Amino acid sequence: MRGVALAIAVATALAAGPAWGHSFPAVRTVVVQVEGCEVAVLVGYRPGTGEATDTVLARVASQPKSKGRDALESILTGAALASLTFSVDGRRLVPTSVRAKVGVEPTGVRPMVVVLVTYELPPGHKLAITTADPRTTRFSWSDRASHRVDLVGAPTQGQWYDGVASFLLSLSPKGDSTCAAPSSSPPSRSRP
Repeated sequence: MRGVALAIAVATALAAGPAWGHSFPAVRTVVVQVEGCEVAVLVGYRPGTGEATDTVLARVASQPKSKGRDALESILTGAALASLTFSVDGRRLVPTSVRAKVGVEPTGVRPMVVVLVTYELPPGHKLAITTADPRTTRFSWSDRASHRVDLVGAPTQGQWYDGVASFLLSLSPKGDSTCAAPSSSPPSRSRP
């Protein structure tokens, strides 16, 4: 009888409130598109449930109301890109443009951001994309007919790769001669 009463009490407690026992980690989805002269990267990011989301919202709430959206965009964009590194032959790439769009996941609970970042693709042999958080990051990539990626031995295009800390693509020299000379101007930030 006591076992039945305990089971009923636990079931009632679980059914009465939200799914307090469930938490979800941050989610980062990275889609890399290799072009002849640049790499375009689309990063989708949602912070983890609970404390992670509460921290983001508390930082936004501490800003003046007129700055709330910009603060949310800045915080989420920083978190989306913080664990990612892009390099060619060990030389870290610097973004040439960054655009972000913020929103809320369909349940309306967690904020999210989609960031479009472009990088100039210099001549080189290996494009490396690394993450400090492979547990919550997934990658996909495409060459888009630029022929900059040596497809022999390359991971399959358009497929998702979960749980990898680094993603390497061998580059071919095609496209190098048609690219403009590197600019010294800082990366631009604009809204779509």
